[in-house]
Amino acid sequence: MEQHIRLLDCTLRDGGHIVQGKFGESVIKNTIKGLVEAGVDIIEVGFLWDSVNDKDTARYYTIEDVKRILPEDRGHSHFSLMADFIDLEHLEPCDGTIEYIRLSFKRWRLDWGLKTARILMDKGYKVFINPVNNNVYSDKEYIEVLEKVNELHPYGFSIVDTFGVMRVNDLSHRYYLVENNLLPDITIGVHLHENLGLAYNLAQHVAQIANPTRNIVIDGSLLGMGRVPGNLCIEQIADYMNEQYGTSYALEPIYDAIDDYIAPIKAREPWGYAIPYALSAKYYLHRTYAEHLINKKRLKTKDIQRILSQVDPSEAETFNEEYIDKLYMEYMDVKYDDKADLKNLSDILAGYKNILVVAPGESLKTSADKIAAAKTADTCTIAVNFVPEAGADIIFLTNTKRYDSIKDKKGDSKLVITSNLMRDIESYDAAIAYNELVYFNDEYNDDSTLMLINLLVKLGVKELSFAGFDGRKNGKLNFVDNSLDGHQDNPERSQNTKRILDTVFADVKKTFITESEYK
Repeated sequence: MEQHIRLLDCTLRDGGHIVQGKFGESVIKNTIKGLVEAGVDIIEVGFLWDSVNDKDTARYYTIEDVKRILPEDRGHSHFSLMADFIDLEHLEPCDGTIEYIRLSFKRWRLDWGLKTARILMDKGYKVFINPVNNNVYSDKEYIEVLEKVNELHPYGFSIVDTFGVMRVNDLSHRYYLVENNLLPDITIGVHLHENLGLAYNLAQHVAQIANPTRNIVIDGSLLGMGRVPGNLCIEQIADYMNEQYGTSYALEPIYDAIDDYIAPIKAREPWGYAIPYALSAKYYLHRTYAEHLINKKRLKTKDIQRILSQVDPSEAETFNEEYIDKLYMEYMDVKYDDKADLKNLSDILAGYKNILVVAPGESLKTSADKIAAAKTADTCTIAVNFVPEAGADIIFLTNTKRYDSIKDKKGDSKLVITSNLMRDIESYDAAIAYNELVYFNDEYNDDSTLMLINLLVKLGVKELSFAGFDGRKNGKLNFVDNSLDGHQDNPERSQNTKRILDTVFADVKKTFITESEYK
């Protein structure tokens, strides 16, 4: 009897999200060659695209574009492509080069999927229908989709756990729903994500419960490469199939492909299980919500959980940046009457003639003498979100991620926090209303140094000196200590910071002791 469970490798397609498909021609060719040598049943070599791409990108406009990257010896492997909401009427009829085409679409594009599938089937391709986000369908809605798929009668239909939310019981329920409502000669595909770290466990479960008369295709990728947090590791499921079902996938070519091509990419652009993505799955949310909050670079995991738990189900399926930013700002805006704290801070500053703001830029490494000269007895040193080696009179803290590294090192420094940190920090010398510091002529900007300047100006300060307020250097942000994970590195953000300094704070006399793009 022909093996009824087959493996599909989607490294060059789903893994391509990590590098925008730009693996390089030699990596594409050699990865395919290794997968062929391993005996992987179906190799998805990339995306069908709506325009011509260069030879280094695993995206193709025509089947003719694909032929140049396939090896002469293709062993027993078959090849597939995936398409996502593009016009494919131009595609050549199937000549056997690409046997399978998988169509991926959101539920409101079902008509496109079915129409395009018919076009491709008429051209001779074996088509998989892959509705994404299977969890957003009720059982009734999913059965209605299956009924339409049965009418079309494509080669395959896939259960796609886009949000990585499924546990064993969820997968069992969905599999049996499909098994009992899909025509028996239509192949069932399964595509799993690693949000909960369960992909390997779920893949084994599929193999165990699969109807032996039903053809099954399980997706995986080398080292789990795919849009963060990643996919099922094909090396794991191939080894499992060999051990439990007597298949003969050759693992060494897979390991070689990982060592030579995929591991170096992962070293540069990591993927894999991470708690924020698990939280996205927990709350049945699009993964980009967690990613967007991670990139704020100022939230701990518990903060991310608190915000994600507030996302309305109506916003869960599609990422809405404006919506999540609104939730973020609401979360950060802890209301607090700071009049007494402002008076206390004003009294402290009144004892000094000068103020030196020390931000954590890399220039501090080579400017110790300049900074020491500026720190006279009548100068108040205020450090932003860190403790300088030379210490500071005041630590201004806006970032909850920085508190653990500060609390044991601050010594006699006074701690001034913004009100968003009052949930988790009990001991401080002053708290300032967050919402009063992040707006500059109605423009929101949560750059910590700008927030401090805003505070000092509100207290009547007219002159400021700066050290370590570097901005971008050589195209990126750089810090005096690599453990200081700064705000997302965004050139536009740096430009906005300079514009605010030059306009909103035009009347503040600024002296830059160290090199800065903000001079």
